Amino acid sequence: MGYVLAVGPACGALSAWLGVLSHPGTQYVSSAGIATAVALGFGLFAWWGLLRVRLELTTDVIVMVNPWGTQRLPWSGVSAVSLGNWGAQFHTTDGFTYSAYALSGLASGTRQDERFADVRRIVDAQLPSRQPL
Repeated sequence: MGYVLAVGPACGALSAWLGVLSHPGTQYVSSAGIATAVALGFGLFAWWGLLRVRLELTTDVIVMVNPWGTQRLPWSGVSAVSLGNWGAQFHTTDGFTYSAYALSGLASGTRQDERFADVRRIVDAQLPSRQPL
């Protein structure tokens, strides 16, 4: 979906610039410029809100890149993991919850149950001394 939001307006801007080649004039150039600005706006939104988000599970830390920021959570602070509407939710030993938007239904259009099962296996392997989640 993110690629459609980025590529669709870009194709429209390209078409407007091709129109400038066949009909040179300030009106066509200004229309092509506006179409380019709109395409850049859609492309930035698609990258920032949909394509940039990710969840990295390294041996030392969990890195959640969300549209609203990046959180780094050490494995030693994780007590449980669950799947909610906003993605995988990592519950910490101090009572906070951090969400990984990359596994949300909003990021991809469907819940990420299969990918969450993989995340849960990794979490269970990283937290062997705790009870299964």
